[in-house]
Amino acid sequence: MDNIRSQQSPSQQVLGVIIPGGVVRTDFIPSDPSGTKFTLALTGISGKDISSVSELVFFLLPGVTLPQNHGAMLYWQIVSTPASNNMSSTPFTAASTTTEFELVGAIANHRPSGAFRTGWSTNETLGVAMNSTALTITINLGVSIEPMSSVENVGVMQDKTTHVAKKIATDLFNYMQSFDTGGGGGGNMVVPKNIFERWMSRFEAKARVDPNFFMKDSD
Repeated sequence: MDNIRSQQSPSQQVLGVIIPGGVVRTDFIPSDPSGTKFTLALTGISGKDISSVSELVFFLLPGVTLPQNHGAMLYWQIVSTPASNNMSSTPFTAASTTTEFELVGAIANHRPSGAFRTGWSTNETLGVAMNSTALTITINLGVSIEPMSSVENVGVMQDKTTHVAKKIATDLFNYMQSFDTGGGGGGNMVVPKNIFERWMSRFEAKARVDPNFFMKDSD
């Protein structure tokens, strides 16, 4: 795959992110030799302030072009460090623990910026971590340059709220359809009375393994 091209010096940053009302951050650090993975620790915001961040603005810097037919996918994770440790600008120490990355959104050459909802205020894992007085919490952002087929597959270039709702509704419909006896006639379904509770239990179990499973085409 071609590298990210910039009209600036090769050492210049190519990606930016901003918390509305905050400063622009462009100090993404390459995290693998391929030049397709980057990370950035959101230092300077912690504790209850994290849950108040409802959106992130993610963008390509002026003069930057992604490889043809590729997009930049933005992720986040929680970095938990014992409160007695001093936090550096890169909060990874031997005592730190991290969660799996969760998808936020994506940009591409034809859409070089976007505002994406974080969901941090309602994230249960983040809420538990922030309520622990023994931990210092930092949000770590990750960026992965991926083929547009992968970007489009998870729907992050679309209106995320509407697309997520459609995906969840589709998952529920397909689950209900798998129980349909066909005896309803006239386009009606015949399903067990506790179908919703059974679907919800399944949904929550699968979401614990892969929070974005329902965004994928295959079940």
